[in-house]
Order: sequence, then structure tokens, then C-alpha cells
Amino acid sequence: MSDFVSEAKTNTTANSKQDINGHGMPAIVHFFIVTDEIGKDGFLVRKIYASPTDPYLVAKNLPEFQIRHEIWPEKYGMRPVDPKSGTSVAEHVISSRKYPSDYLSTSSEFPNGSPRFDGKAVYIDIEKAKAAGAKLVSTDEIIKALEEYKAKFPKTTAKIDQLIQWVRDIDKEVLVKGSVPANAIFTPRSYAVTSGIVRGLKVVRIFAIIYTAYDLEQAGQQSIQQNSVKPISREVIRQAGGWGGAMAGARIGAAVGAACGIETGPGAIVTGAIGGIIFCTAGYFGADWIAGYIQ
Repeated sequence: MSDFVSEAKTNTTANSKQDINGHGMPAIVHFFIVTDEIGKDGFLVRKIYASPTDPYLVAKNLPEFQIRHEIWPEKYGMRPVDPKSGTSVAEHVISSRKYPSDYLSTSSEFPNGSPRFDGKAVYIDIEKAKAAGAKLVSTDEIIKALEEYKAKFPKTTAKIDQLIQWVRDIDKEVLVKGSVPANAIFTPRSYAVTSGIVRGLKVVRIFAIIYTAYDLEQAGQQSIQQNSVKPISREVIRQAGGWGGAMAGARIGAAVGAACGIETGPGAIVTGAIGGIIFCTAGYFGADWIAGYIQ
């Protein structure tokens, strides 16, 4: 940058001041974007009870903690009625009421789910559910299990054939074995908000670091004047440290959100962003401190 020279009138009045506008400091703002992709492997749809007074739910006579999982899985997670059950795939499909099991019935028919079942639809992020340890039983695997059951109990042929037709052609049923965490479950509203942000802004957590061209230019000039790479190296480390802090902030911010009980939906975006900004700042000054030793 060239030296700035300005002419200004002076006077004899003590402590008089006059503002002089200089060249604008050139700066480039880089937005570092971390995308928490949802639905990487697709979604499953589960129809759940809309109210604790639903007569079908009341008839199950479930403990209070299980009712929370049945009605508000996006907050408490999704849990099978009997996690320690030895119920087979076929028995669960034939009658989940008669055979409480460690399976959860879902549909691959996104976003409406099976038309045979009433209730409120929620969406399970397959990739997140698997990462949490849940296992899937595909539609083909369910049909195979039903065929084997029919061969073992020939008197059930008519009933099993009807079930196979529903599973394959209408329900598009997929079973989830095990529990699903709350952060893998979306309501239609939270799905629309989150996926809208991902599609529109390509971001779930946004971290901005000011990368100042002026600082780098000055550091470059100092390196030339001193015939040393140290000034520019120090500034590069300082800037790069800020980026690293932002990436660490992404993880720390998410952890802060989870600790506050905000695990899904827009809350996670807000807490994640705040954590990222705070810890990216810490990362910047930490790098500045380290870089000082180079000089």
C-alpha cells in the first residue's frame, strides 16, 4: 500500500482537532461454513401417538417414561417397548401388541409413511440412527422372515400372505432394532426448518472469521524490510489458528447445546453458532500468543 499524504489547514487555537479521512483499510471477510448434513442416507417415517390420552396408547398400559418416548421422540428419543425382548421379526410384524419387542416399525415411504396407520409422522435420520447403534431390517428381510414363519406354520398362510402384501406394497415397512437418539429424529416442522437452511444457505452452523488483507500486507512488508520470513509466518499462523479455533468451536458449540438439552431443530443451530464464535475467538488469540514466539 502506498503512503498516505493529506493536507489540512492549521490554526493557533490550543488543542484544536480536525478529522482527516484516510484510505479505507482493505479487508476480505471469509465465511467458513460447517454443514451438519441431515438425511445423508435418507429418512424413515414412523407414525406416533399425538396425545397421551389416545385410546390405543392407553390400552397398552405403558409406564410413564415409555409414554414420553412414544409421544415426544424428538425430545426424549425413540425406545422400543421391550429392549430385552427375544421376539422375532415375524412375530413383531404379525402383532407388536401381542409380542412386545425390541423393534420399531417404520416406513421408507417418505414423507407420509404408511397410509394404513393414523398418527403424527416423525422422521428418522437413517445415518444418525445407525451411528447411534440402531440396526435396520429391510423390507426384503421382513418378507423373508414372514415366508420362513409361514413355512413353519402352514395354517397361517392366508394371514402371512396378506401381511407380505401390505409390507411390500403399502407400508414399505422397515424395522429399526434398538433405540434412536433424539438428535436423529425430526418432526415435519423441524425437518422443514433445518433442511431449508441446509438447502438455502448450505449451512447449519456458521462461523465467521475476519481475514484481514491489511495485516497480511503489513506483515509481508515487514518481511521484505527485515529480510526475514518471520513476520509473514507469524501472521499466517495467527490467521490459520483462528480457522482452527472455528472448527473446534463447531464441536464445542454443539456440545454446549446438547448439555443445555437442546439437541435438535433450530436450537442446535443457535447454540452451535454461539459456541463456534466464542471458541473461534479463543482460537485466534491462542494462535496469536503462540505466533509471538516466532518473533
